[in-house]
Amino acid sequence: MHALERIGIAIRHSRWLKRADRFWDGVRPIYDKVISLMYRNGIRRVINGSDAIRLLPRYRGITEVYEPDVWRHLMQCVQPGDIVADVGAYVGLYTLALSQRVRPGGKVIAFEPDPASFEGLSHHVALNGLAETVELCQAVVGCEDGAVAFAAGRGSESHVAAGDGGSAEPLMVRVVRLDSVLRDERLDVLKIDVEGYEELVLQGARGLLSDPLRKPRAIYIEVHPYAWAAPLTTSESLLDLLRVCGYVTYFLSGEVVQKINRYGEVVAVREQSCRL
Repeated sequence: MHALERIGIAIRHSRWLKRADRFWDGVRPIYDKVISLMYRNGIRRVINGSDAIRLLPRYRGITEVYEPDVWRHLMQCVQPGDIVADVGAYVGLYTLALSQRVRPGGKVIAFEPDPASFEGLSHHVALNGLAETVELCQAVVGCEDGAVAFAAGRGSESHVAAGDGGSAEPLMVRVVRLDSVLRDERLDVLKIDVEGYEELVLQGARGLLSDPLRKPRAIYIEVHPYAWAAPLTTSESLLDLLRVCGYVTYFLSGEVVQKINRYGEVVAVREQSCRL
Protein backbone atom coordinates (compact mmCIF):
# COMPACT_ATOMS: atom_id res chain seq x y z
CA MET A 1 0.00 0.00 0.00
CA HIS A 2 1.33 3.44 -0.93
CA ALA A 3 2.25 6.01 1.69
CA LEU A 4 -0.50 8.42 0.58
CA GLU A 5 -3.09 5.69 1.01
CA ARG A 6 -1.81 4.83 4.49
CA ILE A 7 -1.89 8.48 5.52
CA GLY A 8 -5.40 8.93 4.13
CA ILE A 9 -6.70 5.85 5.95
CA ALA A 10 -5.03 6.90 9.20
CA ILE A 11 -6.61 10.37 9.02
CA ARG A 12 -10.01 8.98 8.03
CA HIS A 13 -10.06 6.63 11.03
CA SER A 14 -8.53 9.01 13.53
CA ARG A 15 -10.37 9.52 16.82
CA TRP A 16 -11.33 13.09 15.94
CA LEU A 17 -12.56 12.54 12.39
CA LYS A 18 -13.81 8.96 12.43
CA ARG A 19 -17.47 10.02 12.70
CA ALA A 20 -17.30 13.17 10.57
CA ASP A 21 -19.33 11.71 7.70
CA ARG A 22 -20.53 15.03 6.30
CA PHE A 23 -16.98 16.34 6.22
CA TRP A 24 -15.73 13.23 4.40
CA ASP A 25 -18.59 13.36 1.90
CA GLY A 26 -17.28 16.77 0.85
CA VAL A 27 -13.60 15.87 0.90
CA ARG A 28 -13.87 12.46 -0.84
CA PRO A 29 -14.29 13.80 -4.45
CA ILE A 30 -11.14 15.90 -4.02
CA TYR A 31 -9.21 12.96 -2.57
CA ASP A 32 -10.41 10.69 -5.38
CA LYS A 33 -9.22 13.25 -7.95
CA VAL A 34 -5.79 13.54 -6.33
CA ILE A 35 -5.39 9.76 -6.19
CA SER A 36 -6.42 9.41 -9.84
CA LEU A 37 -3.87 12.01 -10.94
CA MET A 38 -1.04 10.67 -8.78
CA TYR A 39 -1.56 7.03 -9.75
CA ARG A 40 -2.64 7.30 -13.36
CA ASN A 41 -0.33 4.35 -14.11
CA GLY A 42 -2.09 2.26 -11.50
CA ILE A 43 -1.72 1.48 -7.81
CA ARG A 44 0.67 -1.38 -7.19
CA ARG A 45 -0.55 -4.28 -5.11
CA VAL A 46 1.38 -7.43 -4.19
CA ILE A 47 -1.46 -9.89 -3.71
CA ASN A 48 -0.87 -12.34 -0.85
CA GLY A 49 2.82 -11.48 -0.92
CA SER A 50 3.41 -13.28 -4.21
CA ASP A 51 1.92 -11.56 -7.28
CA ALA A 52 2.50 -7.91 -8.19
CA ILE A 53 -0.27 -6.26 -10.19
CA ARG A 54 -1.45 -2.72 -10.91
CA LEU A 55 -5.02 -1.61 -10.23
CA LEU A 56 -7.00 1.42 -11.34
CA PRO A 57 -7.20 4.01 -8.52
CA ARG A 58 -10.95 3.46 -8.16
CA TYR A 59 -10.24 -0.12 -7.01
CA ARG A 60 -7.83 0.95 -4.29
CA GLY A 61 -10.16 -0.61 -1.72
CA ILE A 62 -8.89 -4.05 -2.81
CA THR A 63 -6.30 -5.09 -0.27
CA GLU A 64 -3.17 -7.18 -0.70
CA VAL A 65 -4.74 -10.09 1.19
CA TYR A 66 -7.23 -11.74 -1.14
CA GLU A 67 -8.58 -15.29 -0.71
CA PRO A 68 -5.12 -16.44 0.41
CA ASP A 69 -5.80 -20.19 0.63
CA VAL A 70 -7.44 -20.44 -2.79
CA TRP A 71 -4.88 -18.08 -4.30
CA ARG A 72 -1.89 -20.07 -3.06
CA HIS A 73 -3.34 -23.41 -4.15
CA LEU A 74 -4.31 -22.21 -7.62
CA MET A 75 -1.09 -20.33 -8.32
CA GLN A 76 0.95 -23.41 -7.40
CA CYS A 77 -1.09 -25.46 -9.86
CA VAL A 78 -0.43 -23.42 -13.02
CA GLN A 79 2.70 -23.70 -15.12
CA PRO A 80 4.32 -21.74 -17.98
CA GLY A 81 2.59 -22.61 -21.24
CA ASP A 82 -0.76 -23.47 -19.62
CA ILE A 83 -4.13 -22.50 -21.07
CA VAL A 84 -6.38 -21.31 -18.24
CA ALA A 85 -10.04 -20.27 -18.25
CA ASP A 86 -11.15 -17.76 -15.62
CA VAL A 87 -14.96 -18.02 -15.60
CA GLY A 88 -16.37 -15.14 -13.59
CA ALA A 89 -13.25 -12.98 -13.70
CA TYR A 90 -14.71 -9.89 -11.95
CA VAL A 91 -12.12 -7.08 -12.46
CA GLY A 92 -9.28 -9.50 -13.11
CA LEU A 93 -7.26 -10.16 -9.96
CA TYR A 94 -6.85 -13.85 -10.72
CA THR A 95 -6.64 -13.20 -14.46
CA LEU A 96 -3.70 -10.82 -14.03
CA ALA A 97 -1.71 -13.09 -11.74
CA LEU A 98 -2.42 -16.23 -13.76
CA SER A 99 -1.50 -14.58 -17.05
CA GLN A 100 1.90 -13.62 -15.66
CA ARG A 101 2.49 -17.16 -14.44
CA VAL A 102 1.56 -18.92 -17.72
CA ARG A 103 4.16 -16.94 -19.67
CA PRO A 104 5.83 -17.79 -21.93
CA GLY A 105 3.53 -19.56 -24.34
CA GLY A 106 0.40 -19.72 -22.20
CA LYS A 107 -2.94 -17.93 -22.28
CA VAL A 108 -5.77 -16.95 -19.95
CA ILE A 109 -9.32 -16.72 -21.29
CA ALA A 110 -11.27 -14.40 -18.99
CA PHE A 111 -15.09 -14.47 -19.01
CA GLU A 112 -17.07 -11.69 -17.31
CA PRO A 113 -20.63 -10.64 -18.22
CA ASP A 114 -21.16 -7.65 -15.92
CA PRO A 115 -20.50 -4.46 -17.95
CA ALA A 116 -18.86 -2.49 -15.12
CA SER A 117 -16.69 -5.41 -14.04
CA PHE A 118 -15.74 -6.18 -17.64
CA GLU A 119 -14.68 -2.56 -18.14
CA GLY A 120 -12.43 -2.81 -15.07
CA LEU A 121 -11.10 -6.17 -16.26
CA SER A 122 -10.26 -4.76 -19.71
CA HIS A 123 -8.51 -1.72 -18.27
CA HIS A 124 -6.51 -3.85 -15.86
CA VAL A 125 -5.31 -6.17 -18.61
CA ALA A 126 -4.11 -3.17 -20.63
CA LEU A 127 -2.63 -1.40 -17.58
CA ASN A 128 -0.54 -4.47 -16.75
CA GLY A 129 0.64 -4.99 -20.35
CA LEU A 130 -1.01 -8.40 -20.66
CA ALA A 131 -3.16 -7.97 -23.76
CA GLU A 132 -1.15 -10.56 -25.70
CA THR A 133 -1.63 -13.17 -22.97
CA VAL A 134 -5.29 -12.59 -22.06
CA GLU A 135 -8.31 -13.26 -24.25
CA LEU A 136 -11.33 -11.30 -23.02
CA CYS A 137 -14.89 -12.52 -23.43
CA GLN A 138 -17.87 -10.48 -22.21
CA ALA A 139 -20.40 -13.25 -21.75
CA VAL A 140 -22.14 -15.56 -19.33
CA VAL A 141 -20.76 -19.10 -19.49
CA GLY A 142 -23.55 -21.65 -19.45
CA CYS A 143 -24.97 -24.85 -20.88
CA GLU A 144 -26.40 -23.40 -24.12
CA ASP A 145 -25.22 -20.77 -26.58
CA GLY A 146 -27.59 -17.83 -26.85
CA ALA A 147 -28.62 -14.97 -24.58
CA VAL A 148 -29.98 -14.58 -21.06
CA ALA A 149 -31.39 -11.82 -18.86
CA PHE A 150 -28.67 -10.63 -16.52
CA ALA A 151 -28.96 -8.39 -13.47
CA ALA A 152 -25.89 -6.15 -13.54
CA GLY A 153 -24.19 -5.47 -10.23
CA ARG A 154 -25.42 -8.58 -8.42
CA GLY A 155 -22.44 -10.82 -9.08
CA SER A 156 -20.43 -12.33 -11.86
CA GLU A 157 -23.15 -14.49 -13.37
CA SER A 158 -26.47 -13.28 -11.95
CA HIS A 159 -28.98 -14.85 -14.27
CA VAL A 160 -32.51 -13.55 -13.69
CA ALA A 161 -35.05 -16.23 -12.87
CA ALA A 162 -38.62 -15.94 -14.09
CA GLY A 163 -40.65 -13.93 -11.63
CA ASP A 164 -37.61 -12.27 -10.08
CA GLY A 165 -38.87 -9.21 -8.28
CA GLY A 166 -35.64 -7.25 -8.45
CA SER A 167 -35.94 -3.57 -9.26
CA ALA A 168 -32.91 -3.37 -11.56
CA GLU A 169 -33.71 -3.59 -15.24
CA PRO A 170 -32.02 -6.76 -16.51
CA LEU A 171 -29.72 -6.71 -19.51
CA MET A 172 -29.68 -9.28 -22.25
CA VAL A 173 -26.18 -10.70 -22.43
CA ARG A 174 -24.52 -13.34 -24.56
CA VAL A 175 -24.25 -16.89 -23.29
CA VAL A 176 -21.46 -19.17 -24.50
CA ARG A 177 -20.52 -22.76 -23.81
CA LEU A 178 -16.93 -23.66 -23.11
CA ASP A 179 -17.38 -26.37 -25.73
CA SER A 180 -18.06 -23.63 -28.28
CA VAL A 181 -15.24 -21.31 -27.25
CA LEU A 182 -12.72 -24.14 -26.88
CA ARG A 183 -13.98 -26.29 -29.73
CA ASP A 184 -10.56 -27.55 -30.80
CA GLU A 185 -8.39 -26.29 -27.95
CA ARG A 186 -7.10 -27.91 -24.82
CA LEU A 187 -7.58 -26.44 -21.38
CA ASP A 188 -5.13 -27.09 -18.56
CA VAL A 189 -6.82 -25.36 -15.61
CA LEU A 190 -10.39 -24.14 -15.18
CA LYS A 191 -11.48 -21.66 -12.49
CA ILE A 192 -15.20 -21.11 -11.90
CA ASP A 193 -16.81 -18.41 -9.74
CA VAL A 194 -20.36 -17.87 -10.98
CA GLU A 195 -22.56 -17.30 -7.93
CA GLY A 196 -24.44 -20.60 -7.99
CA TYR A 197 -24.41 -21.54 -11.69
CA GLU A 198 -21.37 -23.81 -11.42
CA GLU A 199 -23.10 -26.90 -12.80
CA LEU A 200 -24.36 -25.08 -15.90
CA VAL A 201 -20.79 -24.10 -16.75
CA LEU A 202 -19.74 -27.75 -16.50
CA GLN A 203 -22.73 -28.96 -18.52
CA GLY A 204 -21.67 -26.63 -21.32
CA ALA A 205 -18.18 -28.20 -21.24
CA ARG A 206 -19.10 -31.90 -21.43
CA GLY A 207 -17.29 -32.35 -24.73
CA LEU A 208 -14.11 -30.80 -23.37
CA LEU A 209 -14.32 -32.67 -20.06
CA SER A 210 -14.81 -35.99 -21.87
CA ASP A 211 -11.80 -35.59 -24.14
CA PRO A 212 -8.67 -37.01 -22.43
CA LEU A 213 -6.41 -35.06 -24.78
CA ARG A 214 -7.99 -31.67 -24.04
CA LYS A 215 -9.60 -31.80 -20.59
CA PRO A 216 -8.17 -29.71 -17.73
CA ARG A 217 -6.06 -31.43 -15.11
CA ALA A 218 -7.72 -29.35 -12.38
CA ILE A 219 -11.00 -27.45 -11.94
CA TYR A 220 -11.25 -24.88 -9.15
CA ILE A 221 -14.89 -24.23 -8.24
CA GLU A 222 -16.24 -21.70 -5.78
CA VAL A 223 -19.45 -23.44 -4.72
CA HIS A 224 -22.57 -21.51 -3.69
CA PRO A 225 -25.09 -24.12 -2.45
CA TYR A 226 -27.36 -21.40 -1.02
CA ALA A 227 -27.96 -20.24 -4.63
CA TRP A 228 -28.60 -23.63 -6.22
CA ALA A 229 -32.40 -23.54 -6.23
CA ALA A 230 -32.77 -21.56 -9.47
CA PRO A 231 -30.34 -23.66 -11.59
CA LEU A 232 -31.72 -26.87 -9.97
CA THR A 233 -28.30 -27.92 -8.73
CA THR A 234 -27.68 -30.25 -5.81
CA SER A 235 -24.52 -31.54 -4.17
CA GLU A 236 -25.21 -34.94 -5.70
CA SER A 237 -25.80 -33.63 -9.25
CA LEU A 238 -22.64 -31.51 -9.25
CA LEU A 239 -20.39 -34.21 -7.82
CA ASP A 240 -21.91 -36.88 -10.08
CA LEU A 241 -21.23 -34.76 -13.15
CA LEU A 242 -17.59 -34.34 -12.16
CA ARG A 243 -17.27 -38.06 -11.39
CA VAL A 244 -18.76 -39.10 -14.75
CA CYS A 245 -16.25 -36.82 -16.46
CA GLY A 246 -13.40 -38.57 -14.67
CA TYR A 247 -12.66 -36.24 -11.76
CA VAL A 248 -12.20 -36.72 -8.03
CA THR A 249 -13.26 -33.69 -6.00
CA TYR A 250 -11.34 -32.44 -2.94
CA PHE A 251 -11.52 -29.64 -0.44
CA LEU A 252 -8.38 -27.47 -0.35
CA SER A 253 -7.35 -29.40 2.76
CA GLY A 254 -6.97 -32.53 0.63
CA GLU A 255 -10.06 -34.28 2.01
CA VAL A 256 -12.25 -35.98 -0.59
CA VAL A 257 -15.60 -34.21 -0.94
CA GLN A 258 -18.53 -36.45 -0.02
CA LYS A 259 -21.15 -33.71 0.15
CA ILE A 260 -21.25 -29.97 -0.47
CA ASN A 261 -23.41 -28.17 2.05
CA ARG A 262 -21.63 -24.86 2.55
CA TYR A 263 -20.04 -22.04 0.60
CA GLY A 264 -16.36 -22.54 -0.20
CA GLU A 265 -13.82 -23.84 -2.68
CA VAL A 266 -13.45 -27.35 -4.07
CA VAL A 267 -10.91 -28.70 -6.55
CA ALA A 268 -11.71 -31.44 -9.06
CA VAL A 269 -8.63 -33.33 -10.23
CA ARG A 270 -8.35 -35.83 -13.09
CA GLU A 271 -8.46 -39.35 -11.67
CA GLN A 272 -5.54 -40.64 -13.72
CA SER A 273 -3.25 -37.66 -13.11
CA CYS A 274 -2.69 -37.14 -9.39
CA ARG A 275 -4.33 -36.44 -6.09
CA LEU A 276 -3.90 -33.32 -4.00
